Amino acid sequence: MRRYGWISLLVFLFALVAPSPAEDSAGMLARILANKGVIGASELVMVQAADPEKRVQLLASILEEKGVLSRAEVAKLMPLPDASDSTVAAQLIPAVYKPDAAPQAPSAAQPTPQPSATPAPPVTAQSRFPVVIYGTILTNAFYNTVLTNITDTPLFTVQRGADAFGNEKNIGVTARQSRFGMRYQGPRVAGAQISGQFEFDLFGGKAPFTNGINFDLFRLRLAFGRLDWENISLVVGQDWSVFAPLNPTTFAEYAIPGLSASGNPWIRVPQIRADFRHAFSDRTRGQLQIGMVDPDVGDYSTAVFSATRTPGVGERGGLPGAQARLGLTTKVDDRNFDIGLSATYARGKNVGTVGTTNFQNGVDSWGVALDYSLPILNKFNLTGEAYVGRALGIFSVDSGESVLPFGTVGARGVNSRGGWMQAQFNLNPIWQINLAYGIDAPDFSQLPPGNRTKNQSYVGNVMYKFSPNVTFAWEYRRVLTNFRDRPAANNKDDIVNLAIAYIF
Repeated sequence: MRRYGWISLLVFLFALVAPSPAEDSAGMLARILANKGVIGASELVMVQAADPEKRVQLLASILEEKGVLSRAEVAKLMPLPDASDSTVAAQLIPAVYKPDAAPQAPSAAQPTPQPSATPAPPVTAQSRFPVVIYGTILTNAFYNTVLTNITDTPLFTVQRGADAFGNEKNIGVTARQSRFGMRYQGPRVAGAQISGQFEFDLFGGKAPFTNGINFDLFRLRLAFGRLDWENISLVVGQDWSVFAPLNPTTFAEYAIPGLSASGNPWIRVPQIRADFRHAFSDRTRGQLQIGMVDPDVGDYSTAVFSATRTPGVGERGGLPGAQARLGLTTKVDDRNFDIGLSATYARGKNVGTVGTTNFQNGVDSWGVALDYSLPILNKFNLTGEAYVGRALGIFSVDSGESVLPFGTVGARGVNSRGGWMQAQFNLNPIWQINLAYGIDAPDFSQLPPGNRTKNQSYVGNVMYKFSPNVTFAWEYRRVLTNFRDRPAANNKDDIVNLAIAYIF
């Protein structure tokens, strides 16, 4: 009887730890990774709740987002989707234009496994569907050789001699580029998968206290819901613009994407957007994105916090803005080559007073951009954008100068052109080097004397993935700012930044 008692106990214990009949290899792997702390309990629930044929895609996308897998490694696990692929599965694989994403270095060696423990209950929404909580706790130490518009994330310099103490050096440490968010995946409705995302950072300003310099305030980044059918998606809310969607890789400029005001147009904007996908072959697919967006052109400015919102130049136009992007992805070996052409347009009105008479004139805000990501070698990727347009201040192009006061040459919008390029070297699973250059060059004939006529940045950074969750990054950047008709005022800033990121 004692022997049968031991057998019964072993059978009982095996039943507790053995996978259920419905659990496949992907589900078992997810459970192991949860026990090791690589993924969270809510992420484990999402994988187990997914359809068996989609679990590999979902798990791979989670591991890529955490930095455990690189994009190339994910591509080896999953072929490009064809016309029969699920839209949800395709969306779970991060697109090549991953705006403002964590730098993509290959995974480091896993830490020594700890004794397994029962996962904590998942975080759920009121509807009882699991919500994935994610974030990056980021600390930046920085040093500048001159004064700039923003100390910890400089976009351009002040004019030489503009500060009373000469070229003033400064140093500091902040954590306000830290970022937090949540993702929700709900049920299917009318054949569409429901999902959503909400994200904020701490870059919203300083509290008005004598010691409020480090009391950083919340800033909305993303807040949208989406419906995904097989080849069509509908997105409603604040999401990344489809115009000029790429960003360089950096932890020094994490809240404001790298090379902002130096050739990198970007914005997260309220929109209603439709995405259409089509697979031309098992190696080539295309995507068309069309959306209506908030028509703001970037003239909104306030020196104090306000609970009101007054109409700007773009919103006085009375019509929504429009954006579109046509992209093509081709797979060569295990690498995805991407190229896209995008455009934006908004019609606005600039108002002013001459004497006692009120006047207004039209402002056409428009832009065309080419973006590309070319993984020429497994360890080398060339990425960049080039653009031309007018009144693109909302995209950090001619920041603060894109629409000038009524009665000036630039009152109908300032033309500009520019772009950026980045060379990325993935040396091994834990080391990555990025070299980048960007330039923003407005039409100086439309600017008054003393305004910026050219802004350039040279960037080099080295990233070390200490663990799947911790990355160290060292960056050097030189910003060169020119001013119209004032060559003696041209200035440069040499910036050194050390970043430590904990990603969860």
